[in-house]
Amino acid sequence: MNRVCVFIDGSNLYFALKRNNKMTRVDYYQLSLALAGEGRKLVRTYYYNAVFDTNHFSDKAKSQQSFFDSLDRTPYLELRLGRIIQNREGHRIEKGVDVLMAADMVYYAARDFYDTAIVLTEDQDFSPAMNLVKELGKQVELAVFPDAQSREMIRAADKLVGLDEVVNSHAAQIFPAAGHTGEDMGYEA
Repeated sequence: MNRVCVFIDGSNLYFALKRNNKMTRVDYYQLSLALAGEGRKLVRTYYYNAVFDTNHFSDKAKSQQSFFDSLDRTPYLELRLGRIIQNREGHRIEKGVDVLMAADMVYYAARDFYDTAIVLTEDQDFSPAMNLVKELGKQVELAVFPDAQSREMIRAADKLVGLDEVVNSHAAQIFPAAGHTGEDMGYEA
């Protein structure tokens, strides 16, 4: 049976969902099962995000922590966190998230942990890691919305998965009602 790992660039997915008028409260286990599909085994989901510093962004950090707590209760999901810093111009930027995700994709492929990587990101910086995963003999599927299909990412993937089709056909499971599993992602509206 084909073993699947799902790699989710959290903030990238959040803004893609908002841009495509989708709910941002997501059941990541159900999303991962829908992406894996029948006949394949979901081994694990890796979710990547950046955490606000409680000393500088206490309100945002509290809101975000409840979301991270909900991820801790998600079956077969590993939370991987970088950090959010403020640069000299006052802009908030993520640090360490991309390198964590790229390293995990290649590391777990080399360790023969999975047969297929399903990657949820629009960030073209991941194409070299996706190519390395393929060189290690693994398959790479890219799950994105139609409005974010770059040539470079399509070239790096073995297969393109329409994220809109997946979330629309499994909406009842992926987007739980308020008060059920999952929390909003802790970003500003």
